[in-house]
Amino acid sequence: MGYQEEPEEKKDDYAFLQETIKDENGGHNKLRNIVLKYAGLGLVFGLAACIGFCALKPWAEEKFAGNPQKITIPEEEEEETEAEGQGETQEAQTLTVEDYEEMNRALINIGNTVNRSIVEIRAEGSGKESDEEPAVSSAAGVLFEDNGTELLILGSSRVLSGSANITVKLADGKTYPASLKKRDDNLGIAVLAVAKNTVSESAWNQIQIATLGSSNSILKGEVILALGSPFGYYGGMGIGIAASTANRVMKYDGQYDLICTDIPSSQAGTGILADTDGQIVGIIDQTLLGEEGQGQVIAYGISDLKKAVEFLSNNKAVPYLGILSVTVTEDLAEQQGLPEGIYVQEVAADSPAMKAGIQSGDVITRIGKTSISTLSGYTNALMELDAGKEIKVEGKRQGNGGYVDIDFTVAIGSKE
Repeated sequence: MGYQEEPEEKKDDYAFLQETIKDENGGHNKLRNIVLKYAGLGLVFGLAACIGFCALKPWAEEKFAGNPQKITIPEEEEEETEAEGQGETQEAQTLTVEDYEEMNRALINIGNTVNRSIVEIRAEGSGKESDEEPAVSSAAGVLFEDNGTELLILGSSRVLSGSANITVKLADGKTYPASLKKRDDNLGIAVLAVAKNTVSESAWNQIQIATLGSSNSILKGEVILALGSPFGYYGGMGIGIAASTANRVMKYDGQYDLICTDIPSSQAGTGILADTDGQIVGIIDQTLLGEEGQGQVIAYGISDLKKAVEFLSNNKAVPYLGILSVTVTEDLAEQQGLPEGIYVQEVAADSPAMKAGIQSGDVITRIGKTSISTLSGYTNALMELDAGKEIKVEGKRQGNGGYVDIDFTVAIGSKE
């Protein structure tokens, strides 16, 4: 009987060991369950965060887009060009039909590339109420800058007269809402903006930002391309030559070089001129020479517009006094007895110049601290100022005993 009880005691002695082993196995299972539980929760949280990010991304981009970057258009360096008939003599080459075809294909390819920067501007409720001139409801513009939050478009301001709703069609064929940054009706140009977060993802593969080139480097006879709406309908392309680069147009507070081409045009033609490098060298405006310029495409040279475009791009008005004037050359000074400066031919009605008392026949000699001896010097000095600022303008006016000193305090305005 003692022999039978001995295993029972051993069984009790080992019971502790068996119970301990059982608890260890249960601990491993518990730990595994905890790990799996938190891993599952982490996966669910990550999935929820991903869905939330995707849903809130458009709102966040619009809410926290930040301020647009300031646009600065670099000043051009003066280029030396060889006089006509000078330079190395090149042997004449005979071109074949195949050569012409290859050249034509190359020019078409350049035009197609630039077309990725061309847009159609549409404005509802726009146009002038006139029986003589039909209302302009669309025009071609060019996508020329990206300020970080917006795509900027340069085009004609005529289409925006009385507009209530502005849209643009980009190279992807889709239409996007646009807003007016600033306009300058003295030059007839405007800068529009399209919010980048409204542009479709597919559009970024089809559009491009154009490069503003130098119209000062364009010579008579060089090949030129007209794009946009040069013929009165959108999507046109014309290839020709720069027939003349010597013409200029007088505008208030400056004069501007023109590029005249041999490309046929419409009276309502708008768009751009591009050189063979695909750079923008002109902004088409068929109103520049009146009836004389209705037959062929005419454009502002882009070089003279760059400072004004920079103002408009940064939502600033182009400074305006309202003076038509010419430089007093040595010949004029000798023949007419005029002092050095710029001779005022005309003062615009209700302009800052008229309100300050400047009259036709006055000679402007200084703006602020800048001495004025040429019209280009006057324009450059004015473009260093801001609309709304008061500035002292000095000059001379003819009296009974000759020219006497005069000065004015002018509040710089804008033409919008």
